[in-house]
Amino acid sequence: MLAAERRARILSRAQQDGAVRITALVDDLGVSHVTIRRDLDSLVADQILEKVRGGAMLRADRPLPGQASTLPFTGAIGVVMPTSYYYRYVVEGIDDVLSSGGEMKLVISEYDLEEEYRLIDELVASGVAGLLWVPTVSERVSPPGFLDMLARLPVPVVFVERETPGGGLGSAPSVRSAHERGVFAALQHLANLGHRRLLMVSRGSSQSSEFARSGWRDALERLGLDPGSSILGPDELGAGPRWDRGAADVVLDAVERTGATALFCHGDENSLFGLLQNARSRGLAVPEKLSIVAYDDDVSAHADPPISAVAPDRRRVGALATRMLLDLIREPSAEPPLHLHVEPRLVLRASTAPPA
Repeated sequence: MLAAERRARILSRAQQDGAVRITALVDDLGVSHVTIRRDLDSLVADQILEKVRGGAMLRADRPLPGQASTLPFTGAIGVVMPTSYYYRYVVEGIDDVLSSGGEMKLVISEYDLEEEYRLIDELVASGVAGLLWVPTVSERVSPPGFLDMLARLPVPVVFVERETPGGGLGSAPSVRSAHERGVFAALQHLANLGHRRLLMVSRGSSQSSEFARSGWRDALERLGLDPGSSILGPDELGAGPRWDRGAADVVLDAVERTGATALFCHGDENSLFGLLQNARSRGLAVPEKLSIVAYDDDVSAHADPPISAVAPDRRRVGALATRMLLDLIREPSAEPPLHLHVEPRLVLRASTAPPA
């Protein structure tokens, strides 16, 4: 929950009851005493609440500020994202927040940055109050002119499942899945089962893939796994929307050649079905001879056997990004931008077991 959302709920409770107690707020909001005290201190500093023993009460001499901001949002926001099954859940999260009012103008970019610039110009000209954007940029290198374009935008923008490329301060606020933590959780599970040499399949070229591969490398080192564990990417498997013919055999050849006992597949979840069939025909029974963990959890439960998977909470990412954007629309801030990382879940099924 964002700080602005917590404080709005604290104010609502104070307005309803006249006062709030720290212990009750800790239980209601599910945060620590320190967090609640910090929120109350902020509201006291803004001369909205007055401290009392064990909590705070409304100041009788001041009306609640920002009451207009609690009204439903009635404007329009622009949403620029690529064509991908992944983002339909993000859109659902955006819809959840806008359900009480407001319009979403969704446009599709087809992973083309120049097209995204054109679409953004059209959205701004149409009068949107802010933008949620999934830019087609890498994590490390900023394309020429990208930061200048971002600085010229006349409306607030929040990146979704991306961060401003190139690092440094003064970047755009962002909300994304903590892909690195999801990968680490998957490898930690496999390490606890006794696996030491693993193989990763990662064909993507997006920031999400970059974060996942970074998490893989970090996990190998931190968990003391075999440094011979390697990644198969687009050079070996192709970079198209579907696997090239024979790609599953390339993966299984690598499994047998390297002696890997476990496979971690980032993206391309649907291709796992063909991979399972090929593994079975080679006598690589899953999980007896080869453990598999997928990233994303749309269809993994329906495989034979059901596949363990890292499940990013994309709907929550969309909802949090929308709330962040609405906060910026209602109250533009000179404070440093926020960057939220939403933890995925690791869903364990029948596709992992100790190595033979």
